Amino acid sequence: MPQVNTMRYFEQWAKDKSPIIRNASHLVATSSEDFLEFLKTVKAGDPLEENIKLPPIQDWLNLYRNHKKVYHGVTRFFRQLNDETSAVIDLYEEMLSGLNILKQVTPSELNDMLNEPTLEDQKELFDTAKIRLEKVNHLLTKDSISNRDEIRKLSKDEKRRFKKSRSRPEIIFFLRVWVPCFLIYGEYPPYLLRKARQGDDDALEKLLRLDKSLIYDHKIQAIFHLETVAKKRARMTLITKALQNTPKAKLDIQKVKYLFAGLLSLISLVLNQRLSAIEIHRLFDAVARDTTEESIDPDLIVSPETFEKAIQRARSFWQTIPLPDKK
Repeated sequence: MPQVNTMRYFEQWAKDKSPIIRNASHLVATSSEDFLEFLKTVKAGDPLEENIKLPPIQDWLNLYRNHKKVYHGVTRFFRQLNDETSAVIDLYEEMLSGLNILKQVTPSELNDMLNEPTLEDQKELFDTAKIRLEKVNHLLTKDSISNRDEIRKLSKDEKRRFKKSRSRPEIIFFLRVWVPCFLIYGEYPPYLLRKARQGDDDALEKLLRLDKSLIYDHKIQAIFHLETVAKKRARMTLITKALQNTPKAKLDIQKVKYLFAGLLSLISLVLNQRLSAIEIHRLFDAVARDTTEESIDPDLIVSPETFEKAIQRARSFWQTIPLPDKK
């Protein structure tokens, strides 16, 4: 890979974009490889953290049914680092609220709002997010935030809090179970656990491949016991193989880029700064020109129709994010 001194083509693409779309786009377009490596690490069953002990088994299993505790544990972790990350979390929560509103809107209603938005529609979907956006835009336009080479280093106190907080059960569970389950399977742990407890073999296999600790869940144990007594070899074989193996998933860079393209599309809709599929494809092409010798992104050599459909599917994927009631 050639040495890159500038992001000239990205800058050209982003010249008329708002600071938050600019930064979100750059992050999405340049993080695909890192996220793919993260997924491969999880799929291989390798540890994501060192020298961190898991909580007692029952506390661990309880996190499957306590999404609110996981959510607030993770957001509290980032909020306590500094004012900048706290502001970003505030924006994130407002965006999720907007996504939950969008989930209740039919495709035709959404198109009507985007093409001929009424004042009432815009107020309901975007006003609150814009308040947060102004705050985050202010942070993103600072040299210390927008320049990747000058991002402020954590203070000693922040590093101490970071090290202490990252060993909390909610954070470990989030990294080892919640995020991988979402990215690999497209589903959330509580949903899969509920189906597994109801006898869904596919859900049971997925979870056991991801987290062997679930074999200690009392309802999963009951299923295992009944199958042992009944001598049903098919399910026993499934459980045994799941405990011995890692998640089954086809992981490639194109899939990750489709997923990120859909996320960026959804962010742009929520912020009322819609990016078309063509614009998003040009973004990936621009970053490819800046970082490789390719004139277009070699991972996204597909027809416009294929890319558009991939973005639509990815948007639906990201809209499954559950937002717990705020305290």
